[in-house]
This record gives sequence, structure tokens and C-alpha cells, in this order.
Amino acid sequence: MCPSDLDELGRLFHAAYVGTVDYEGESEADARAAVAATFDGEFGAFVPQASVVLEVEGRLASAAFITLWQGRPLLAFTVTRPEFRGRGLARLCVAASMQALAAGGSRELDLFVTETNTAARALYERLGFVAASTS
Repeated sequence: MCPSDLDELGRLFHAAYVGTVDYEGESEADARAAVAATFDGEFGAFVPQASVVLEVEGRLASAAFITLWQGRPLLAFTVTRPEFRGRGLARLCVAASMQALAAGGSRELDLFVTETNTAARALYERLGFVAASTS
């Protein structure tokens, strides 16, 4: 996964977000810009060695983007094309990212998730993530 994949990653992001609770009417160009911003460090330094993309049937199907936010590994984005949902691809991407981080000595991974995104919350709970205390 690298900046040369920007167009295809933008299409993946856009397809993954349309119709979800996190979709706010962004265009494919907006999605491409979000991917570019991730590569450029807007969400913390991009960590390519722990970021994962899966290809299915010749197309990018799912991805997990890892950054370093305030010195801590952050799962900045997890996306899956709608036609590939339910196959465990997001779980594979996040698990592979977690393994790569562990191999580098990291034992924790932070993330932010919309409270009403029940599918994502269930995925993260199955992977062992726990909600941080808000008090």
C-alpha cells in the first residue's frame, strides 16, 4: 500500500463508506483526498509496514490503515467494499496489522469508532478491543 495506489484506494474508501452511518455525502474525490491525507500524516505518521490491503478478484477489497497518533499506534481506518462484506476480510486486515505491530514491539492499538456503527464495534470487540473509560 503506497501513494501510487491512491486512485484505487480512494475508490475502495468511497465504496466502503457510501450508505454507512459514517457517510456524510463525500465524493470519490473526497475519499481520495482522505487517503492522501493519511499518507501525508494528517492522522499521525503513516505506518506502511503495519497497514494491510487485501485484493479479491483483481480489486482492492479491504484495508486497514495504521498511523502513529500522539506516539501511539492508531487504527486510522478499516474499510471493506460492500460486495465483499461478511467474508472476514476486515478481521484479516486488522489482525495482520496487529501482528505486524506486535512483531515491532507494540502491544496496544487505539481506534475511534462511531458508537452507532454496530458492525464495526462487534468486529473490534471480537478482536479483543475494549472501550476506554470516558470518566
